[in-house]
Amino acid sequence: MLNKKIAIVGAGITGLTAAHTLQKNRFSCVLFEKKNEPGGSIKSVKQQEWLTEYGPNTILVKDKVIHDYLLELGLHVSKQLANPAASKRFIVREGVLQALPVSLSSAIGTELFSWQAKLRVLKEPFIGRSQNPDQTIAEFAERRLGNEVLDYAINPFVAGIFANKPENLSLRHALPAMHRLENQYGSLIVGSILGMRQRKKEGRIARELISFKNGLQQLPDKIASRLQKVHYNTEILKIVREKDEWYLASKKQTFGPFSDVVMNSPLYMLGSSMFPLSESDYDRMMNVHYPPLSVVHFGFMKEQVQHPLDGFGFLVPDVENRNILGALFSSTLFKGRAPEGHHLLTVFIGGGRQPELASLASEEIFELILEELSELIGVIGEPVFADHVFWPKSIPAYHTGYDEVLETFLKIEAKNPGLYLAGNFRDGISVSDCIKNGIQLAVKIQSSKEY
Repeated sequence: MLNKKIAIVGAGITGLTAAHTLQKNRFSCVLFEKKNEPGGSIKSVKQQEWLTEYGPNTILVKDKVIHDYLLELGLHVSKQLANPAASKRFIVREGVLQALPVSLSSAIGTELFSWQAKLRVLKEPFIGRSQNPDQTIAEFAERRLGNEVLDYAINPFVAGIFANKPENLSLRHALPAMHRLENQYGSLIVGSILGMRQRKKEGRIARELISFKNGLQQLPDKIASRLQKVHYNTEILKIVREKDEWYLASKKQTFGPFSDVVMNSPLYMLGSSMFPLSESDYDRMMNVHYPPLSVVHFGFMKEQVQHPLDGFGFLVPDVENRNILGALFSSTLFKGRAPEGHHLLTVFIGGGRQPELASLASEEIFELILEELSELIGVIGEPVFADHVFWPKSIPAYHTGYDEVLETFLKIEAKNPGLYLAGNFRDGISVSDCIKNGIQLAVKIQSSKEY
């Protein structure tokens, strides 16, 4: 019988959740993390009275699985609901922040879209399904909704979620819900209406946009605190399978044996010699693009900002020809993000749209951003707080042809029983996706051991 001891390499949220779920079900788990803290890209930083997020800023709780998991962890005690004002989201058009419509009446009256664009949207239910099984988001949006909605809604939306361009991403893999609406109902509008009715009939929980009192870092910290065996500052360089068991090697020592290994590392960190890989499989995984992204936090006194910042933030369409992707009104979004009488803004620059800007020196990036904030929201003077984090590789781009990448994962796992590849490169990039994927992976491993 195999040794039922499981190694988790990487303390990203998927790996943490898998480890916690397995341990809860009485499996022995050992977690290895190259850094000195858990969380992967989730990182909250407190500097005096400024609380900033270097990675994800929110968790969207939209189903019972996530709701119950946070309850199980006891995080409901420190949960922060987003300010109701955050339901208002702005898009820049001709240099002006326009609120994104949230109702039929606001859609009719909005200046964000022309009358021609509004009339074009009304044709959407009568447009047939695509014959292309793997269309880009841009192809889908242009065909169903028209160029203007693509430019001023879909394009900035994709920049805000993926830090990328809709031309670069597969609809089916990046936005599977939209793909399902077209396939199932033949229309986004019809599908959205019928889907809403179905959710009400099933009594699903109300959606919540949340963080925690001390930032999202509380989530990985809480999960890690419940794990019995964690090795920080331990980079696994190679994994080897011998006689149906796995051994892990760091620079200093070898660990094992293990019955299973979960590799929760970004694809670009999986070296070609880390475990058995063909050259073609390795190349296919390395072709998944992670665009560079810079995240800048600026703090201002309230009198320095003319805009009321009464919303979630704003996104900048590509056609506006600006240097930033958008900004979050962080201190409006959640309490305790800035000192009294101050605003905190989180600004994004680079990504798949203008990757060359992400790697500029802090001073150059600050200058570009301040010029744009001055024009867009009336910022006056220099920030009283500034912080900059550069992600050389940020969010994996689910490109067209991503089926080949997913099939490669399955092939690698089939060739190496007990090895699992897990992370935001598979089945969704959001924190909620990663939590659910970690739980599902643990269930899969557990079921494979029940004999």
